Parts: sequence; structure tokens; C-alpha cells
Amino acid sequence: MKKLLILLTMVALLIGSCSLAYATDGYINNIVKEDHKIRNKWDLNGSFVAHPGYNWCGLKEGATWDYSIHIKEAKNGDVSVGSIRFTSGDVEVIGHVKAAKYPYRPEKWNDLAAVGTAVYDDTTYNFMFVYSEIHIWFAISTSSYEEAWEAGTLWPTGERLCQLHSLNPGETFIIDPKVIHE
Repeated sequence: MKKLLILLTMVALLIGSCSLAYATDGYINNIVKEDHKIRNKWDLNGSFVAHPGYNWCGLKEGATWDYSIHIKEAKNGDVSVGSIRFTSGDVEVIGHVKAAKYPYRPEKWNDLAAVGTAVYDDTTYNFMFVYSEIHIWFAISTSSYEEAWEAGTLWPTGERLCQLHSLNPGETFIIDPKVIHE
């Protein structure tokens, strides 16, 4: 009788652990594994002269900015990853991508957008970023990006602590993504 009870206990434990493994096997952090697959990837580098009026936190007009953008857009854009780095002289801003979307505003442009957190001057902020064939825009704020992100818009001007904009006539940026999974 004792052996039968031990055997039944072992079977119950085995069945319980199998059903638990089955329940979580297709997920990572409660998101379907398929959604984590990379759809598109960008590795973009270059420089631009900041558009007048959009000079970062009051830096001199016409500053030249170098950028390095590495984004992996997941099938579920809310689990995308990457980094965005802007430098001009001794100023550096580094963004850590939490979500990406391509195209972000298809009715206007074929643009790549990302949101996340950015470190500037030893402080962490939220950021919004848009990259298209005609411009690059990046802003930081203490405001949440969630509402604007869900609406497919940008923060209102008053919520942007610092921002960069590259819009200069005749300047073109290459946006071609490397397609990983369709």
C-alpha cells in the first residue's frame, strides 16, 4: 500500500510538472515566443547638422551631430530592443529601445519610430525617436510616451525637455531595413 501511494504521488508530480511546462512553453515573459522574433533590423550611422530651433537643450545653432542607431523590431513591436546614440562635442545621449514600430506614421512617411529610456547628463528620461528618409527627430522628456505612442503621434512641444531635428533641404537618410522574418 505504501509503495502504491508513493507511486501515485510520483505520477501526480510528474503530470503536474508536465502541465506547468506545457502552459509556459510557448511564452517568454507572458508574451508568445513568436512575437519575440525579429521582423526588421537597422544598423544606421552618420551625421547631420541640427535644424535651427531644434538645438539640443540650448546648444549653439547648427551643431553637427553624429548618430549610431541599432534597432531590432520584434514581430510584437512592444518587445523590440536596441540602442540609439547621439553625440556632438562632449555631449552624449544614449537611448535604450523598449518598443519600435515600422512604419510608424504610414499616412505621412515611411518612418521608423522607437521609444524607451535615455541617459543624458547622468539622468534617465523617456525618449521618442523618428527616422525617415527626410529627417531624424529625437526628444527626451519626464512625461510618459505611452499616450503619444499608442496614438501614433509625438509629444506636444511643451513636454519635450530637449530635442534634435535634422530637417534640412536636400538631405536624405537611408532607411532600408534588413528583413529577418516576414
